[in-house]
Amino acid sequence: MSIRSLAKNLPKDPDNAGWVLGWAVVQSSPWRFIDIYASKDVAETAAEARGPGYRVVYGSHRVGSDDFMGGGEPPLAGYSS
Repeated sequence: MSIRSLAKNLPKDPDNAGWVLGWAVVQSSPWRFIDIYASKDVAETAAEARGPGYRVVYGSHRVGSDDFMGGGEPPLAGYSS
């Protein structure tokens, strides 16, 4: 069973129209954006399923693309961790 994100249901990034905030699974080298999730736990499960070299980063993703900007701070309240 694969884990699917629901990127269109994630909170909108108030600073970037068409982008959403969440926990992304990425590969650093070579760079690859895999997907974005509402929950850090789900993202970590998806990263582990992919194997070594994949990690979880909170940030902003442009829906419908592989564009991702990481390094943001997740909200303290009202957001899945």
